[in-house]
Formats: sequence, C-alpha cells, structure tokens
Amino acid sequence: MTAYELLTKNLEDIHVILKDHGCLLNYLKGGGDAPVLRRCVSSCPHKRKLKETLLETIQVLEESKRAFKSRQLEELRKKLIGVLAETA
Repeated sequence: MTAYELLTKNLEDIHVILKDHGCLLNYLKGGGDAPVLRRCVSSCPHKRKLKETLLETIQVLEESKRAFKSRQLEELRKKLIGVLAETA
C-alpha cells in the first residue's frame, strides 16, 4: 500500500467515524438512550457484530443480576462494559 492509498483509507475511516458520531449526537439530542449500534455504527461488520454481542451480553447480565446474586457475574458485566467503552 502506498502512502497515498494509506492516507486515502485513513480519511475514509475518519469520515465514517464522523458520520457515526453525528448519528449518535442526533439520537441523543432527541432524548434517546436505548442501544443504537445497529443504526449508528457503520464501521467494519465484524466490529459491529462484536459490539452488538457485547451489548446483548451486558443487557442479559444486567437483567439477571437480581436472580443471580453472583459477584463473579457482576465483575464480568463491569469488565464487558469497560471493553465496550474502550472499543466504541
């Protein structure tokens, strides 16, 4: 890959990220707080699937925390939230 091709790809990636941020900003301005990954994340499909799976896992752990009072599950949920925040 040449320097020009790399720069072009990086600028395209930045454009996609800015588009995603604009989508998220508009959603938040409208008072939304539900998961928006399917609507507002247009990056790599594998990365999107990973984020969706992490979000779903976190939601299941959150919903089941009353039924299963497990310190390990709580720690796992917090760890997954951290990973999701780092990759978002």
